[in-house]
Amino acid sequence: MEHNILRRVKSIRLFPILGLIVMEVQGSENQGLQIVQSPADPYVMKVYPDGTKLLVRWSEVGKAVDHGEKHGGSPKIVAYDSKQAPSGPVPVEDSGSKKNMFGGVPTYVPYDPGQGYKQADAEGLTAIPSARRSAESDFGPTEGFVLGLGFGPSFQSNLSTSGVDGGVPETGEVNFAPGIRFDLVPGYNLNSYVRFELSTSFIYNQFHSLRINGETYYASNNFGFSSSGLYQIPIIPSVTFRLPVEKEITLYLGGGFGANFVYGTLLGELPDNTFLNSNLNSGSSSSWNYAWNLTTGIDWNVMPGLDLNFGYKCLSTLNPVIDAWEGGDAVQGPTQTFFNHTASLGLTWRF
Repeated sequence: MEHNILRRVKSIRLFPILGLIVMEVQGSENQGLQIVQSPADPYVMKVYPDGTKLLVRWSEVGKAVDHGEKHGGSPKIVAYDSKQAPSGPVPVEDSGSKKNMFGGVPTYVPYDPGQGYKQADAEGLTAIPSARRSAESDFGPTEGFVLGLGFGPSFQSNLSTSGVDGGVPETGEVNFAPGIRFDLVPGYNLNSYVRFELSTSFIYNQFHSLRINGETYYASNNFGFSSSGLYQIPIIPSVTFRLPVEKEITLYLGGGFGANFVYGTLLGELPDNTFLNSNLNSGSSSSWNYAWNLTTGIDWNVMPGLDLNFGYKCLSTLNPVIDAWEGGDAVQGPTQTFFNHTASLGLTWRF
């Protein structure tokens, strides 16, 4: 009885040991074996931000977290037709090595930013477009010519000037009603961060009131381009710096220096003794002046190559020439620098 019990105990103890021995032998034999491809485990392509492409099996994807430190970030997974995957066995190397962490040797496809689609290798796999081409398909071109259109309400600061009429110093100040601004801005994107532009605009603000030597006169005409008002046509080369913060959102800040054509007209607003023309009770003044501008805002990519922008524009005209005092004994004095502010809504096409 005791002998039977001892035999059973020994057999129980030997079974795990024999199992380990069998596993060890099988493991050593499998060093030279190969794993045959399974149709249920298709190939997929890992595409990294720097354009590197890595061919792996679907079952390998979830076995470890791939942060892609050497390739600029985590990869995208692109499915491939399993019929196009390499046929035959996949060699098995040291299961403990990092290279064979996913159970097979990955196939690398060289990155070529200028080719787009091409044959990945001699086995017939077709590579997806490069990372750059893929980004442009979503966002549009980041280099090349651009054209922007915009409009918005225009708010003009007061125009203050002075002069001498008949030996008597006089001062004048014009207050403007809100107006409108239209923008046409061709440009060129040097890259994703720098854009050169030629900022051109048409700005109109109607006179609201005139203050002459302490007396205020209010404009009586209705809004319209034929009424008393101030017209401006700035032409300013500019540089804009852009900062992409999200896939669809870009912040921008820019400015430049150029010229502004200023034209003012007064039609029958005052008594026959002051302002612009003492004889005709009306008149006009036009001149080219130095000016600078500042723009800032947000671009929202609504479709590839087209941005909707919300911005603020500031235009400053430096001491413009305004011929407000006319006549044989009248002398025009200096005019103060004035500003125009606009809240702009526009579209920009990237070609």
